[in-house]
Amino acid sequence: PGVLAATSFPNRTSPVKRGVWVLEQVLGERVPAAPPDVPALEQQDGATTAQLTLRERTELHRTNPVCANCHQILDPIGFGLENFDAIGRWRDRDGNGQAIDASGELPGGKSFSGPKDLKAILSARNEDVARNLVEKLLGYALGRRLEGYDEIVVDDLMHDISGDGYRMQSLITAVATSYPFTHRRIEEPRNLNEPKSED
Repeated sequence: PGVLAATSFPNRTSPVKRGVWVLEQVLGERVPAAPPDVPALEQQDGATTAQLTLRERTELHRTNPVCANCHQILDPIGFGLENFDAIGRWRDRDGNGQAIDASGELPGGKSFSGPKDLKAILSARNEDVARNLVEKLLGYALGRRLEGYDEIVVDDLMHDISGDGYRMQSLITAVATSYPFTHRRIEEPRNLNEPKSED
């Protein structure tokens, strides 16, 4: 529920925020920022959008060619999570009493009818999920952002854990015994009582 609430607004869900979160935090994909001149859903012409569902209003982004490339990827993932309200509770109807449509089609043609089907599609991308987790755990263990030269270590870690079904225990062991982790330099903490040098 925490992720579902964090990717919502206080008064409604956000298929876009949820789609971005899944792409970035689960699959490790980079999502560009929205163009600055695109109005929020609440700022769209009220006369035009008053009778539309949240899904229909969100789909309006795809009518703008500048927005369509990203939203054709983001929106379906977010729509697949619409059965969960703004605090993560299951629902079959939205706040206006309209039935939730949690179906979607991802680029590449894979269709789903709700969260369970979406989960199956995303789970099939286990190598992408594992690589993202490897990168996040290695960066956390090293206490820094990963750089281009870390890719070879990530590749080695992926190779090491793939034979074991990408188990978390194997990943933690592989990171803890990796060269960058065992040979990292730890800076001595500076004594806060010492005066700064005037170099």
